[in-house]
Amino acid sequence: MSQPRGALCAILFAAFCFHAHAAPAAAPNPAGIIATATAVARIDDYLTQNFAAGQPGLTVIVVKNGLPVLHKAYGLANLEQKTPLEPAMSLRVGSVTKQFTAAAIMQLAEQGKLKVSDSITAYLPDYPTHGQTITIEHLLTHTSGIPNYTALPGFGSIVQKTMSVNEMIAFFKDQPLQFTPGERFSYSNSGYFLLGAIIEKVSGQKYADYMRQHIFAPLQLSSTFYDSDDCRAQPCVAGYSKRPGGSFDSPQVISMTLPYAAGALRSSVDDLARWNAAIVDGKLLKPETWRRMHTAYTLNSGKTADYGYGWFVGQFKGQPMYRHGGDIPGFSAGTQYLPESGIYVAVITNRDGGQPDMGTVTKKITTLLLD
Repeated sequence: MSQPRGALCAILFAAFCFHAHAAPAAAPNPAGIIATATAVARIDDYLTQNFAAGQPGLTVIVVKNGLPVLHKAYGLANLEQKTPLEPAMSLRVGSVTKQFTAAAIMQLAEQGKLKVSDSITAYLPDYPTHGQTITIEHLLTHTSGIPNYTALPGFGSIVQKTMSVNEMIAFFKDQPLQFTPGERFSYSNSGYFLLGAIIEKVSGQKYADYMRQHIFAPLQLSSTFYDSDDCRAQPCVAGYSKRPGGSFDSPQVISMTLPYAAGALRSSVDDLARWNAAIVDGKLLKPETWRRMHTAYTLNSGKTADYGYGWFVGQFKGQPMYRHGGDIPGFSAGTQYLPESGIYVAVITNRDGGQPDMGTVTKKITTLLLD
């Protein structure tokens, strides 16, 4: 039982040996292994009960102190073809995209190509700010006052259209601000759409190309990519919507040019775990930059919002917590990390609607592990 950590990792999941700084180097505690195994069995029962074998399913990875303790898929990737889901499959992750977009912005900041204190008009000179100064930081923290374009009247009429970046910005740019920038937090996909445009302006690359070359490739996130209207993942995981009565059918069609830098990525739970391990290890960005991204933003009043740069930040059962979810037609995702306990959970489902939601699932899994 007293195998070295590396040997235990190789035995459990050779492909997922995350050497995070938080992981202890000492030999595993047998009592701790038994407790974790008991918790994992309960988690497995919970997920089996909620994601039936013949329905749209869920992929999950649970990592504790750098070691994956649960890596599994439930249900089907395609109902018509009866294709089972597999943990390594890529699914749409919606707004989990935002943490990757925020990392790209901070990468450009570390290179001296922009500052988060810069006005967005330095990069988007034609954007109307209505006499206010809107900074890149305001966009990162959802404190800009720019209305959320997915909630605007008329969004439904364009949801299936292929739109250029400039056409989408034109859709919402003339809307009045909801409040003075920095005054309060109000979740807005518009801010992250504009961040994507800034990445393109500063780097001279398309958002998808920049992310692939500078974010995904260096970290070997081979299952993470900017999605197109025709899924490039093989086999393609189909999304579903739950209807009254419990049946499932095709979700609302959405052109992936609309979510863009706010929500157009596909990923796998495997890649999301690698992503979190890279952050813990201080890869890609400086450790102090990651800490800044995980720090709650201070509003004009001096109070703090529950959001940093691309993550919600707060407490869970008395511990610091970083989390984010993502919802897009046919799919839903949830991620949660507790640095003190070394617990990371990522779940993605190929259904929208129905219970439990992904936020509830990540909290339940984390609670079972802590208990």
